[in-house]
Amino acid sequence: MIANVNAPVRKTEIFGWCMYDVADSGFTTVIVTALYPLYFGSIVVGDPHRADFLWGVAASVSEIVVAGLAPVLGAIADFSGSRKKFLGGCALTVVLFTSSLYFVGPGMAGLGLTLFILSNIGFAGGGVFIDSFLPGISNPSNAGRISGLKWAMGYGGGLFCLALCLPLARNIVDHATPQQLAGARLVPLVVAAYYAVAVVPTFIFLRDRSVARPLPEGESTLSVGFRELKRTLQKIRRYRELFKLFLAFLFYNDGIVTVIYFSARYAKETFGFTASEISTLFIAINVVSAGGALLFGYLADRIGQKRAIFISLCLWITALAVGYLAPSKGWFYAVATLVGIGVGSAQSVTRSLVALFTPKENAAEFYGFLGVAGKTMAFLGPMAFGTISSISGSQRPALLSISVFFIIGIFLLSWVDEQGGIAASRLPVDA
Repeated sequence: MIANVNAPVRKTEIFGWCMYDVADSGFTTVIVTALYPLYFGSIVVGDPHRADFLWGVAASVSEIVVAGLAPVLGAIADFSGSRKKFLGGCALTVVLFTSSLYFVGPGMAGLGLTLFILSNIGFAGGGVFIDSFLPGISNPSNAGRISGLKWAMGYGGGLFCLALCLPLARNIVDHATPQQLAGARLVPLVVAAYYAVAVVPTFIFLRDRSVARPLPEGESTLSVGFRELKRTLQKIRRYRELFKLFLAFLFYNDGIVTVIYFSARYAKETFGFTASEISTLFIAINVVSAGGALLFGYLADRIGQKRAIFISLCLWITALAVGYLAPSKGWFYAVATLVGIGVGSAQSVTRSLVALFTPKENAAEFYGFLGVAGKTMAFLGPMAFGTISSISGSQRPALLSISVFFIIGIFLLSWVDEQGGIAASRLPVDA
């Protein structure tokens, strides 16, 4: 069936696009950020500083794999008109390997890391493909609002999934009873089931507007993927503002990713938060993040996407400085508020700016480059945090070191010409 790329965009289609974040956020809130890191550190590993290092390794490996695969798979998806199929493959990967985390018990660090890496690859890869649908369902006047709505709905979904899992993992401690351990091991099964249900509207309502092109004689989809990738690289000059944005995103997203991976462990090890308190903290962060995504979506459409990102990155630097100096739990709640606004805004507005800079017919391939920009160095932040924490015996200097990524990101973003990038996206791709 040939996709009708000019079909009117319906509200149900936007809803379907947003629902992928509702599913995804259950995984990232519970497995990546709030509960599984505590289970991994306290139950599986038992040594907090070794756990920081191993958790950084797991994050780094999964980010590197997606960085290598994203642009080629994006090019194949564009050429074959099969973005939705690739998206489905990523969703199945998340469900399968997340549910498999049930089998990870005390001392099984290798299995826990391997299954987490595989599920996280599916999660990160899905983010590349779902983002590639945005240029086809938005325009310069509403891209920020639509992207912000998706992020806001996603944080609501993460909040709901966390609430489902909290009774099972409320008492994750260093010496868990058999009953507490049995409950905590059920958490990945709940997340996998939630993900499988929440993602269904995406595949019902979201239209795949990519159009398949016939394969040249003697070529496979893989060889075409590499050829299309090479062709895009050769035309990089035409989209130089887009690639300058990718370069800036490469740095500041590394900082964001690192904070996401280690925030729960930082709260537990540095401030003594219990699992229950951490869950309450992340409920508050999700609420603030949803508001931040919506607020910055409207703000970006009014003052420009680039300016909105600048404001968000300044909030991130402030949050890290306060987190480094914070003497008590009360101060850390203030840090969490700033982080919540930053998470809900920087990535959301960046995605909408990429949509404005991207030719629609190359959306998956260009979002594959966004995946590269977001993950080529995304291993560096988690590895730096884990290494500094392990060597120094303190998470505070490890957290402060992450501010460097945001400072470099601000500097590089200042060189991006927003209007020039929008104009370039309207040029014929083969001109």
